[in-house]
Amino acid sequence: MPGFRPTAVIVHPDVEASYADIEEAAKRGRRPETAIWKALQAAIARVRTEGQWGEVIPASRIPPHFVKSYGVTNLYCVDLAGFRRGFYTIVARDVVLLDLVDHRQYDRWFGL
Repeated sequence: MPGFRPTAVIVHPDVEASYADIEEAAKRGRRPETAIWKALQAAIARVRTEGQWGEVIPASRIPPHFVKSYGVTNLYCVDLAGFRRGFYTIVARDVVLLDLVDHRQYDRWFGL
């Protein structure tokens, strides 16, 4: 039985600049950003075919940042290169990409 296939995968307008910065640095050949960008593109390809592929963050553990900034009620996390994590939510039938953070920020949000 096939899983949820989103209609679209989009970047939230509040974080478009962050994604653009990583893409631009990757185009210039900066190693960390190139690895992060490639991992992100692979994750997006996977999410396009299986929207709920990422690790589900239980509602009780969603960091306040995501509730205050984006009003999310569901949150997914994917591991990326360079000890980065990407977060996304599902709104209607779309996957909305949210923050890309380093391990330190992830640990702060999740109290680790």
